[in-house]
Amino acid sequence: MRWLAWLMFVSAAALAANVSTAPEYSIKAGYILLFTRYVEWPKGAFTSADAPLEICLLGTDPFGSVLDKTMAGQRSQHRALNVRRLPDVQAAQGCHVLFLGSATLEQTRQWLDALAGEPVLTITEDPDALGHGAALCFVREIADGKARIRFDASLPSMQRAGLSASSQMLVAARKVHRDNPGI
Repeated sequence: MRWLAWLMFVSAAALAANVSTAPEYSIKAGYILLFTRYVEWPKGAFTSADAPLEICLLGTDPFGSVLDKTMAGQRSQHRALNVRRLPDVQAAQGCHVLFLGSATLEQTRQWLDALAGEPVLTITEDPDALGHGAALCFVREIADGKARIRFDASLPSMQRAGLSASSQMLVAARKVHRDNPGI
């Protein structure tokens, strides 16, 4: 049963992505779209019942136009999806999903500290950031000579942000940290 839920989640991520350009980031954009469908935010995270779900990027943007194209015309939890690129963490007000682009671990820690307790699903590509408060981390696995994109999840970080993830999403994770990941 677990493998079936994982297969459905990962297959949906691949289908949601625009795999013709930048395959790795198309897959990651597909995952982000699915995360918006499998994570619940507290009611106070939105300014109104029809407010859009804000997907934000901070730091280096590896997606180019792929994230925008993946989210264009999509809805999640009956909400439109907006993509914003932020100049700094202070501009993260109103973000529901925040992808932290490559930065030093110290910079990432400062960003995560600034967002502590806010209802924001933080996503990174730095596994060390999970130990500093990131909720999700993309990881690349190599098996049988083929690379796959997976993700690790930190339940304590999600709980601190007031977020909950469905079991269908968590079963697709490579690893779910139920305690604080080591720093």
